[in-house]
Amino acid sequence: MAKSKSGGTRSYIRGRVGADVYSIGKDAKGNKQQVVRSLAETVSNPQTIAQMTGRMIMSTVMQSVSAMAAIIDHSFDNVPNGQPNISEFIRRNYALIKADVAANPSSGNVFGLNQFNEKGEKIGAYVISSGAANLPTAIAITALGAGGTITLAADAVTIAGLKAATGMGADDYLTMCGYDANGVFQFVRLRINQTLADSTAISSSNIADVFVLEGTMAPTISIASNVITVLLGASQKGGAWIISKKTNSGYEHNEAVLTTIATPSYNADAALPTYPVGSQRFLNGGEL
Repeated sequence: MAKSKSGGTRSYIRGRVGADVYSIGKDAKGNKQQVVRSLAETVSNPQTIAQMTGRMIMSTVMQSVSAMAAIIDHSFDNVPNGQPNISEFIRRNYALIKADVAANPSSGNVFGLNQFNEKGEKIGAYVISSGAANLPTAIAITALGAGGTITLAADAVTIAGLKAATGMGADDYLTMCGYDANGVFQFVRLRINQTLADSTAISSSNIADVFVLEGTMAPTISIASNVITVLLGASQKGGAWIISKKTNSGYEHNEAVLTTIATPSYNADAALPTYPVGSQRFLNGGEL
């Protein structure tokens, strides 16, 4: 209660009446005054199906960016390192996921979808590098998805034979990337050990010394006959090789896609909610 100019008292209210919200404020002289604000009759940012789908796709892409930043911040040719590379990753993979959702709304997807606030990487066929370099045919992802292989000529199981099979020089390197069963992204970079003579024969007794390694995990490296196998782990569900070739202007990379060994199973009966619109909820893959 407060006195009015006429000497009486004035009542102030707080709360909502219909579309009007009442509160107590102050005027320019510091005196209390009634403030009335009308609620918007229409929402300026309606949460349409298209918007909800877009938010889910962007969340999925950004979780992938977070998981794979150490790879995708430099793996696209003719794009400056750092944020421009990441922006290229976002542009290309947003389009891929959008097309996948449209073509396979609740089954047969090659990408999962994150809720808008869900954390964690989703397994999917992301493009993680592109460029002018070619991946030699001697380098392949294994069918089991646990890692990859490098096949040397049968009569050249030596450091020189490894260089010939991979086309790798002193400044070049290979990166193996992969997913485990929980969708966790892992990678390891391999450089040929330049302290070993080209004539050095490669065998199980020295295979651990053939490569200089760095990355998020220590792989298991073995050789049988003329095939070198690099395993990130038995639970790997997909992966890719990236070869990085040194040039006068930097590095060139090959086009690399994180290949999933089997199409992930997304259950159409499991609702995947994003920003709610009444009681509507998205099914996994974007279908209502």
